[in-house]
Amino acid sequence: MDPRRRALLALGTVVAATALGASVLGGGPVERPAPPGGELAVQLDALRGANDLVRATRAEVGHDPALYPTAYGRLEAGLAVRHRGAEGHGQEQGQGGAPELRFASLVELARTDALDTPAWRAHYVCLSLSGAEPGESRSAATVLERAGLRKRAVQEALGYLRAPDEEDDALTSLATRAAFLQTLTCLGQDDDVSRATTNALAADTARAERAVPALYAVEALRGVGVRARAARALRGADTRLAAGCAGLDPIQRAGLTLLRHRLTRQTYDCLLPYLADTDTQTRWLVRRALTLGGDGAGGPAGSLPEPVGRVRADGLVAKSPAQLGTLTATYNAARALTAAGQLEHTPYWLERRLTRMGSGTGAGLDPSDRLLLAMTCHRLALSCGPQAEKGAAEAARLKVPARLTTENERRWYGVMSARAEFGLACGRTAVELPDGEGEAEVEGARLSARSLRIVAVLAHAGCTASAARLTEGTDLVAQARESLREGDLVTASDAVQAALASDQSIPQDLWDDLPGLLRHHRDKEFPDLYAASPGGSASAEATRAAYYLLA
Repeated sequence: MDPRRRALLALGTVVAATALGASVLGGGPVERPAPPGGELAVQLDALRGANDLVRATRAEVGHDPALYPTAYGRLEAGLAVRHRGAEGHGQEQGQGGAPELRFASLVELARTDALDTPAWRAHYVCLSLSGAEPGESRSAATVLERAGLRKRAVQEALGYLRAPDEEDDALTSLATRAAFLQTLTCLGQDDDVSRATTNALAADTARAERAVPALYAVEALRGVGVRARAARALRGADTRLAAGCAGLDPIQRAGLTLLRHRLTRQTYDCLLPYLADTDTQTRWLVRRALTLGGDGAGGPAGSLPEPVGRVRADGLVAKSPAQLGTLTATYNAARALTAAGQLEHTPYWLERRLTRMGSGTGAGLDPSDRLLLAMTCHRLALSCGPQAEKGAAEAARLKVPARLTTENERRWYGVMSARAEFGLACGRTAVELPDGEGEAEVEGARLSARSLRIVAVLAHAGCTASAARLTEGTDLVAQARESLREGDLVTASDAVQAALASDQSIPQDLWDDLPGLLRHHRDKEFPDLYAASPGGSASAEATRAAYYLLA
């Protein structure tokens, strides 16, 4: 391969769509006019989230009701009322109580909130109704039956408890099993869970290092008469809680406090600001922790601020209107800054947020977040502290699945992306494209968007021979042009990167035409940001794709 092509491919990969999915990069070995992007770093402010990470898109999202905020928003509102009453304060209408849930509204939401699986939707329905008066017409089972979800939810929950997903890490598995056990108990199906299954869950609870999954498991097991102890999560708890507010994530601090059944003054002061957090689950756990007694922690529970969330008249809760950024989108932005030659102009707010996220010395971030943080900091040449260092070390230990399958596709992308980012070896992995794709004898054969991502991440991870084999006989330059004509910027970028990987000749006129072809994808207000389709909202992924075409 031409050394310059190799250098362009070495720009790396991008995590897309889910916690760790891979996309592609681009460039070209010919001279072209200087690409746009001089104002990219400044214009990233348009994608700045309320949490100082980069948002996936400029479009505002999150104003419709959803099951997750309804579940935890109602729990928080109910907790505030109960403790205000316990302290002798009035519980008049409008002082924080949750309006009664309208049965039909909850049924419809359970049916349509399709971002979650049936078992998770059942879990949130159970939590939403946990404070309701018992009765068949109001039960979670009836809601799920009317929504057409009950049978599927029970099957999914029982199936996971008996055979957890092997691709899930230990903490994800623990939290999922705890939620599903609690859901089956809510639906009156806990007798179908074997004692061996609950014993295994109790044993894993004792080994869990993070407080919140362990807390949920302890409480779910208590509901079926099994005693569990979060031994490892509680180990060294006093030291971690005394290490300062920045040393422990607030939701984990709250979980640890609830496991210990004791609130310290320092924890009270650390947690109090998070009653205004944008995440409803965090607010609920923090409020639970702050209503504990002990150590002269602070004023009475009834003096806590009222919940910042609003329960609608129909009893549902809308998603937080705060527009939050994600590490996935932030990694896309980091790739765009690199390709545009703007690395030295990385926004201060983003550097500050990343270094703060990486500064904790405790269990800190979830493994997937820690890996994304490490990849982003590596791309931006930032020293982000212990959490990022731990993520980089974990990347080196990741095993590439021996064969890419539909079932392990998400993990395969993530592992290959991480290996590419840190310059690790290709790794042994067998990859075949779907039947009919890329076959030379098929006239006009083209690769799907999925296959193009596969080829690109193989190339970036150093598996160039495999990438070239998979694209043999496919005119990737023609496919890139066609994708641009169809208004599909990301797929066009993928096709160009796949062409580079397979040493296909890219004519000068394509490079010359790219600025004009991409003009319709530029955001009208922030022209150094790009949208995936003409006239759409600028996104981090599309902006990355554009600059790897224009690099």
